[in-house]
Amino acid sequence: MRRRTFLALAGLGLARTARSGELAAVPENVAMPDFPITDTHVHFWDPANLRYPWLDNSELLNKPYLPEDYTAASRPVNVGRIVFVQAACLTEQAAEEVAWVTGLARKDARIRGIVADAPLEKGDEVAPLLESFARNPLVKGVRRFLRNGIVDGELTPGYVRGVELLGRGRLSCDLGVGAGELPLATSLARRFPDVQFMLCHIGVPDIRNRKLEPWREELRALGALPNVICKLSGMATLADPDNWTREGLGPFFEHVFACFGFERTAFASDWPVMLRATTYPRWVETVMWAVEGCSDAERRHLFNDTASKWYRLGA
Repeated sequence: MRRRTFLALAGLGLARTARSGELAAVPENVAMPDFPITDTHVHFWDPANLRYPWLDNSELLNKPYLPEDYTAASRPVNVGRIVFVQAACLTEQAAEEVAWVTGLARKDARIRGIVADAPLEKGDEVAPLLESFARNPLVKGVRRFLRNGIVDGELTPGYVRGVELLGRGRLSCDLGVGAGELPLATSLARRFPDVQFMLCHIGVPDIRNRKLEPWREELRALGALPNVICKLSGMATLADPDNWTREGLGPFFEHVFACFGFERTAFASDWPVMLRATTYPRWVETVMWAVEGCSDAERRHLFNDTASKWYRLGA
């Protein structure tokens, strides 16, 4: 769906009166997807198993979050497939994380893809690790935050080489960007048209302060590249976690759909990080509200088909 179609929905979805912002049950007048969905951005971790320094100061998150916890948190949503995304353990434990999640997948058939971590900034030195990942059919790609490869405002040759090696191994690249880094992501995706890129968290705009620029212009440039999709996640966390409303997210939804359409936008939860701002059902309800009035085919692209194609998840 492009901008003209989306704007036609304003009277149906994004212009409606806000409900209360509490973490409430799903409103009765908003239907959940009536088919199993694919969640393209899920984390699992066990701090007793691997080391996650970023969890140290979070009482909410510094504990195990496992598939059974996800099952309980996601009800009543029917999640049929999960793409696990690396959870920022120590870089030297990246291969251990992949092995651990591969083991989880043997017990939970919903886990159909893994996006691993790898020090792409090391260039040719990372090749053996990427080769080992490529031999694991569950590993679909790598996420390495751009900040690891930025020096003096530019991506280092080592990082660029690492992304080139992803393409040779037929692995995708999840784009983990920070503020001001979207232009670098665009340059990278333009340089490697044969690599598939997935933008995490809609490029982390300043939703809290309702600041659309320069994010809007930068996202438009990235969305013009046919080898990039956008994952619809992180928006509530980027807003005011305690006071966000779906109406406040409306302009950001609108622009993502205008830039990428449904065939290049994929639903994602960012569970359990999302718990800082929202429950799982509330996030799904918010996305369904944003696309109210769209066709069944468009909703299926958003909640399933885009993920299936771009992450190569099979039937």
